[in-house]
Amino acid sequence: MNQGYYRFPTINADRVVFVCEDDLWSVPLSGGPASRLTVSFGTCSTPRFSPDGNSIAFISTDEGHPEVYLMPAQGGRPKRLTFLGGTLASMSGWSPDGNRIFFVSNSASWYERATQGYAIDVDGTGLRALGLGHMKSFSFGPGGTMVIGRNETDPARWKRYRGGTAGELWIDRHGEGTFERMPIDGGNPVWPMWVGDRIFFLDDRDGIGNIYSCTTLGTDLRRETHEPEYYARFPSTGGSRIVYSTGGTISMLDTRSGEVRQIEIETASAAPQT
Repeated sequence: MNQGYYRFPTINADRVVFVCEDDLWSVPLSGGPASRLTVSFGTCSTPRFSPDGNSIAFISTDEGHPEVYLMPAQGGRPKRLTFLGGTLASMSGWSPDGNRIFFVSNSASWYERATQGYAIDVDGTGLRALGLGHMKSFSFGPGGTMVIGRNETDPARWKRYRGGTAGELWIDRHGEGTFERMPIDGGNPVWPMWVGDRIFFLDDRDGIGNIYSCTTLGTDLRRETHEPEYYARFPSTGGSRIVYSTGGTISMLDTRSGEVRQIEIETASAAPQT
């Protein structure tokens, strides 16, 4: 049986890259046999396609700490870009021109879970902190606007938690560097994604983790997916489509039509790391 446990999907055009057996794999959006892209000694996570689809930035622990790596989308030797030495890191995305990569890391934090945002050029130079305080994930909108997810990233790890460190979304609607908390109460909103004129995010306000959306003012809350049993996890967007994992499978949400489709994937492998 060529069925693995799939996590951390990213999408560009008709191609999806995901993590299985701690490595990156690539599969057509239509599904089918997947190709292994990495053979890592460590773990790979949160891959993100470049805007042109030619490169993949991801986090790897190949040399110990979780650091940012870059590789061709078709496969090839990954290049390590950061040397921060933190214990937590995850990718957020790319600049629209494809020249900078955005991620979070706890390398400069006094508390392990207090990750901060960073940017680095694709050639490994120009590393800089964004200076926006604690964040777990973030997404850019038009004209330099931005939405930040604080406190949490994965409600599936602490189901239906509603305490003081539940997820919060903070938004800079005008690209002026001034943020305010979005009035999304009663749940655990995490992983914001700015898609068109709406903010999509993950939440378990109705009991099971699903994807929701709202306006940039936090109004007109809509439930976009209806996973009945397993939490939706690790979402990312490639424009108008969002991919996410649930129960070890990967699904795609078309935000324009509302269609949700599971991608049938085969990962033929000797499975040394299953």
